Amino acid sequence: MTRALAVSLVSLLVALLSLVTALFAVFIPPFPTVEGRQAERFESSKEEEASLLDHMVLMQRYVEKAALASDAGNTELTSFYADKISERATRVIDGGYVVDGIDVSAIAAEVADPRASALVEAAASGDRAEFDAAYEVMVDGCNACHARAGYGLIRIQRPDGAAYPSQVFGE
Repeated sequence: MTRALAVSLVSLLVALLSLVTALFAVFIPPFPTVEGRQAERFESSKEEEASLLDHMVLMQRYVEKAALASDAGNTELTSFYADKISERATRVIDGGYVVDGIDVSAIAAEVADPRASALVEAAASGDRAEFDAAYEVMVDGCNACHARAGYGLIRIQRPDGAAYPSQVFGE
């Protein structure tokens, strides 16, 4: 093989590799980036905003867990769940939810918000009697809100036992 032939073959190989690289660049989608995935998640989250039912299910779970944590004497966990209840109430209020012509967000602002705030304060105090009193007021508020929104059949009560066998509520 002559030197000229070897140079020609190497040049041809380089040209083929360049062509393959160009084809990959055109037809293969780019690797996903963190920024791209975050933007994608943001767009999809706007399309899939939580429904009122999503908020209510989570709030009920947090209300149950706050009681169970308090019953176990775990002040830190009780405060954590009280904060979650307050955050969820705020989302309902800010969500502008109207169901069957009833402004549920306005009712939540009037009924749930002050009770959730009082529950957060009571949980932070570490005084179990204060928390228990605030908890009962909160649960009564849940039931009052349901009744005013036309869903009085949904009644909330303090749990009488752990429905979460996989979670430890004590310290």
